[in-house]
Amino acid sequence: MVLAGLAESGAEEWLCSVCGRRILMRWPPRFETLVLEDGDLTAAHVGAKGGALMREVEVAQVPSANVPADEQEWLRSNGIDWDSLAS
Repeated sequence: MVLAGLAESGAEEWLCSVCGRRILMRWPPRFETLVLEDGDLTAAHVGAKGGALMREVEVAQVPSANVPADEQEWLRSNGIDWDSLAS
């Protein structure tokens, strides 16, 4: 989603140029989101302002041999069974 402008209320208008989703967003301390146009409800919408833009994310499995032992221990101590996830 891209920042399309500001509403009279000061809320930001965000737009998805692919599916047409439009929202108004107000940031904390009075956070509020208002959907103006639904667009594709099954799409994963992301956006950013300040020159950064994220389009696609590719997730790859890291072999446990590449994860340092101290990090594997941290994962185990936090309830994450890394060895079974990596296989």
